[in-house]
Amino acid sequence: MDPTLIFKVQQALKAFITEQALVFDSTDVQANSNSAISLSFQAPDKAFFDKVVTNTPAINCYLIGITEDIQRRQSEPPRTQMNFTQTHRTRFIEPKFISLTYMLTVWSKDEEKSAEIEHMILSYLIAGLGRYDFLPNELLQALQIDISPYGVRSQLFGNEQSEKVTGQVWQALGSTPKPTLIYSLSLPMPVFEPVQLPIIKEMNNKLDNKPS
Repeated sequence: MDPTLIFKVQQALKAFITEQALVFDSTDVQANSNSAISLSFQAPDKAFFDKVVTNTPAINCYLIGITEDIQRRQSEPPRTQMNFTQTHRTRFIEPKFISLTYMLTVWSKDEEKSAEIEHMILSYLIAGLGRYDFLPNELLQALQIDISPYGVRSQLFGNEQSEKVTGQVWQALGSTPKPTLIYSLSLPMPVFEPVQLPIIKEMNNKLDNKPS
């Protein structure tokens, strides 16, 4: 079991957005903003706006919920695997699947082009994130995330409750609502350690012979 799995997946998400999903043409956002784009996982509150957001566009990727992914819940019984020398077997219990839900927003303080820049980046995020149903395996391997054969499944736009949830988040933060993308990652959390069991080689059944 890896207790740092959520942190590692967040680092994989950061690399995924900046290196693969958010690839611009030179004539688009970077030409309008004249600067690189930053990525933050802080709460998008007033402190974030004052200290992080500048004329440089910023993407905020705020974790707003951790829930069980019921759709991926496993109902199979525990599986066992014999070792090479056949001296014992290992018992595996399927992992718990959890869903990390992020609220993605784009920020800029450019007085003339802030709206255009934010909308352009949102468009690129939709196109880039929407191409993938799972986070690429090479990103997971680079961060030593071993969750094969399940993978980290991604979902864009959330569900019918997403609009209500984001409204509650903005209200709690005391911020003016912004155009928001809901992005969820579903990953297996191995909460059970494998257990080694002995192999039963002989079984003797003794029946008492009693007179009738």
